[in-house]
Amino acid sequence: MVFLRLRLTTGLLIFVTTLVVYTFCLNGVWAIDHATSFLELDWSLWTRHSFILGGSNFKPNSVDDFEYNGNYYSALAPGTPILALPIVAIGFVLDGQFTVFGHATVFSEFFVALTNAFASSLVYLVGRFFFSKKISAFLAFVYAFSTISWAFATYFFQSDVSALFCLLAAYFTIRATRHPDSRLFECAMAGVAVAVGMFVDYIDAIFLPIILFYVFLVLRDKKEPRVKPILAFVSTATLGLVLIGLYNYVNFGSPLTGSEQLYLHATSLLDEFSYPLYLGAYLNLFSPYRGLFIYSIFLVFGVFGFYEMSKSSYKNETVLLLAFFLGIFIPYSMWYDPSGGEGFGPRFLVAAIPFLILPAGAIIEKKERGMQTLAYTLYGVGVFINGIAGLTSAVTPMYNSSTPAFLTWTLPLFLRGGMDTWWLRYVGSDWPIPSAVIVGFALMVPALSDYLITRSDSRHTIPAAKEESVPYLGTGP
Repeated sequence: MVFLRLRLTTGLLIFVTTLVVYTFCLNGVWAIDHATSFLELDWSLWTRHSFILGGSNFKPNSVDDFEYNGNYYSALAPGTPILALPIVAIGFVLDGQFTVFGHATVFSEFFVALTNAFASSLVYLVGRFFFSKKISAFLAFVYAFSTISWAFATYFFQSDVSALFCLLAAYFTIRATRHPDSRLFECAMAGVAVAVGMFVDYIDAIFLPIILFYVFLVLRDKKEPRVKPILAFVSTATLGLVLIGLYNYVNFGSPLTGSEQLYLHATSLLDEFSYPLYLGAYLNLFSPYRGLFIYSIFLVFGVFGFYEMSKSSYKNETVLLLAFFLGIFIPYSMWYDPSGGEGFGPRFLVAAIPFLILPAGAIIEKKERGMQTLAYTLYGVGVFINGIAGLTSAVTPMYNSSTPAFLTWTLPLFLRGGMDTWWLRYVGSDWPIPSAVIVGFALMVPALSDYLITRSDSRHTIPAAKEESVPYLGTGP
């Protein structure tokens, strides 16, 4: 077959298939506050080259806008709209004016879909530090199609964008501690990923101390030089703090006064983390309303996977993955509104999800009887839940913590044809057919990946030592 002769890399296969599915799920119906605030900022940057949305006569279209000293600003971290501007600008040109129901909205969503397709490929590349190609690819598809990242890849939210840079930070950090020949470069790139990540989502700043201590401790145990690698990382990572400080200073007159703080009228940064941790943890993990294990039951494998990995030769990396997960999970479980407002599942935790998925490979790799079948079954359940959300809406009404939002809102919305996809206007009452194709393809793509990997390995014999080597970014097998 011609397709097989193309010898597409596994990482590229993951990227392409994920992007195609996401593109056919982009929202073409709803305008929501979060995305609107981002679009307003992009419009201001495009037309007036300013972070100010407007003056006293400006009429905000989003609850995420706020007034300060007579001007309106977005309360959200500015990194996502800044990164998206080159693509969103195409939509502005086509629209000829600001509108939340035009091309700009779809182009903004395509930017997020693009970043999360890259993030899915990075799950594969990070997985290859520990597992085979087949298992790593399966974990990548779990993240892409069996978690809430699918729904949020169809809206202009920062959650999936943040996940991309968190995964980049993890990738370069692990490489830095394993490859002394390129250690300075890897540490510097990990710092760049952290810097951009915290500009996308302020909470990602927690990766700076986590990586700093990890590199220091691992290199100390290896009795290898530590000063230069640490300086390489810190020098680039702190650029993120500098960018945030400059943004605050230009807009609010002080590098220590942030948009979120002014929006909430908080007296200090700590005021934003006022919710009881135990309640936030229950809400984000187990509640029918927002529970991570409800929306993606496959993640249970990750919990047991941490234990399995801790008994292997990957103890250091296991601690790192756990620290990355907790570094996002704990602060956002203490956030003043841990539910994140209207949204499908715990959207604040999207960037933490890959670090709970990756250890699951240790369970699947054991090849115990029925384990792989169970893993695929749980994957399928997640595809069904999150695929329906991807086709309908990443936003659900506000409920109490005991209300299952998927059964109460998302599934009934889907069953009555209430989807938000851009192609809905072209198919009308035939919407079940393309919907079934999209979800069915997401369900079957891991099997396709397995088949292609098997064919590739049988055609191109790879020495064992090379097969187990870790692929460099962009050159995976």
